[in-house]
Amino acid sequence: MHHECQECTRLWSEYALATRHHLKLQGRLRMADLSRDQAVIDELTPLVRTAFEQCAEIRGMIDRHENQAQAGSAGA
Repeated sequence: MHHECQECTRLWSEYALATRHHLKLQGRLRMADLSRDQAVIDELTPLVRTAFEQCAEIRGMIDRHENQAQAGSAGA
């Protein structure tokens, strides 16, 4: 991550927010599992999956951005 790069800062902030959201949902799902609350489990399971996919998507954006930056500096 380049501290001067606004896109790096934006992407990492977005990733941190998405990760916190995913972990919060995962915690709620674990609590529902412990209490055997099937209705909440059924509600949260797709939300946890979507949150995980969002984290993975943002992480991919970060990787692509960093690879583009490295390719650009290699050509300089």
